[in-house]
Amino acid sequence: MRESPHTLGVGLMSGTSADGVDAALVKIAAGKAELAHFHSAPYPPRLRERILRAAGEPGASTAEICSLHREIGEAFARAALELLAAAGVVFHRVGFIGSHGQTVRHLPEGGEGADGPLLPSTLQLGDAAVIAERTGLTVVADFRARDVAAGGSGAPLTPWAHRFLFERPGAPCAFLNLGGISNLTYIPPAGRPGLFGFDCGPANMAIDGYVERWTGGAERFDRGGALAARGRVDEEALAALMAHPFLHLPPPKSTGRETFGAAFLEGALARLRKRDSPPDEIATLTAFSAECVAQAVRRFLPREAPPAEIIVGGGGYQNETLLGRLRERLAPIPVRSSAERGIPPGAVEAVAFALLGWAALKGIPANVPAATGAKREVVLGHITPGDRLQAAP
Repeated sequence: MRESPHTLGVGLMSGTSADGVDAALVKIAAGKAELAHFHSAPYPPRLRERILRAAGEPGASTAEICSLHREIGEAFARAALELLAAAGVVFHRVGFIGSHGQTVRHLPEGGEGADGPLLPSTLQLGDAAVIAERTGLTVVADFRARDVAAGGSGAPLTPWAHRFLFERPGAPCAFLNLGGISNLTYIPPAGRPGLFGFDCGPANMAIDGYVERWTGGAERFDRGGALAARGRVDEEALAALMAHPFLHLPPPKSTGRETFGAAFLEGALARLRKRDSPPDEIATLTAFSAECVAQAVRRFLPREAPPAEIIVGGGGYQNETLLGRLRERLAPIPVRSSAERGIPPGAVEAVAFALLGWAALKGIPANVPAATGAKREVVLGHITPGDRLQAAP
């Protein structure tokens, strides 16, 4: 039997906003990846509420974490099954699933616990055994753990995949992901060294948190940036927010809800409430998200070889006010949608985890020490065999 010239893989992703599961069916062949189908499956409201509680302070009991691990695995499996049904693809044609899982705690620097120091560590829920059992497919999951074991922060994990997807032959470019957190990947010209990436700061996290609180849960984000467009930026409060110590750390660096979650939002609102104008407060938080990226580009990307373009993905691409401010602050560098390169903004990270799963099955190291701080390149992910485990072609 002639071996197929390509492989089909599924990427599953849920970010710090915990909106639900993004699922991408990806065709990988000849050093290229093509999105074949995309599906987004929102979490049930009660499950999302419990995930956010577990990811916040003080967290959740071990019994709750244990159950959530199974429940999130079931949600990821359903998303994969729905994706394949919608795509009309039979299961035996799919080689594997790469599952990011749901981050509920990310401690790249460790910390201080009730009983002493905490080691650098990270925790993503979503039991790979459940996904494998429900789908029959081999699952690669828990990608961050190996990088942390190798001395890295376990994030950002996707620069290797961003290069696979977006590198140009004759000029550097950058990929900007606007999820709950913003992260940048600097991509040198094809075949040249210098790939690195880092987290910039909050993108949607603080904005979403404010909107959800202000509307009593009726809205979970600023649709199209319409609320921010009605407000005026409080420049004094913006300057105070830009003094946050994380923003001044050099790469490699990563962050999450532990730094820019509920406690951060409370502190930000304390500076903003004197305006007593929700649109002004949302406008200022939106300007803060844009300025985190603009400052990172100015300070940390190579001045001698700036990116010829910045390609944007993630849910934040739908926020026109945020995008407008980014274009203004990043000019003259063009800011373009990842859709211009064949992948819709909301699908990029799910596609990336399909690629990371493929790399694991091929035995290809896919962490980037310049992005995570790891001591060496390592193969990422734990492999849970499906009904027919085989290496990716």
